[in-house]
Amino acid sequence: MNIQQVKQGARLTLYNGVYMIFVGIFLIFSLDNIMKSNFNSINELWGFFSRFNPQITFIFYLLNILIALFLISNGIIIIYLSDFIIKRKDKMTWVILFLSGLISWAGLLTITILLKNITLIVLSSIGWLSFIIGMLIPIRYYLEKEYREY
Repeated sequence: MNIQQVKQGARLTLYNGVYMIFVGIFLIFSLDNIMKSNFNSINELWGFFSRFNPQITFIFYLLNILIALFLISNGIIIIYLSDFIIKRKDKMTWVILFLSGLISWAGLLTITILLKNITLIVLSSIGWLSFIIGMLIPIRYYLEKEYREY
């Protein structure tokens, strides 16, 4: 039963990695809407800002594309680690997956809350919650299993 829980949790985190890739692609393709939403939350008009500060606007675009590429690459890492857990059920892989996913989803959620961007708050909350559920399902297996100490 516990092995099935590990596989079930790893499958959920694998799908979470795919979801993270789609969120990154969404960020790239809806860059203008995301920027308008971010600037509306700080009472600044994106059109006005982009017209009079094109160099700084370009830096904001690059920053958001960088965040999207980070999400895509981290999604690939989560998929790889989840697949490795499905095949080998290794505790260290689970710990690395836990830390990388927790840091990336919690960081994205924190930034989107600070920016008050409702769309990204909803997307990152779904990702964070599904990742946490995927990590909590097999936690008993890893805590109860005996490991050799080196």
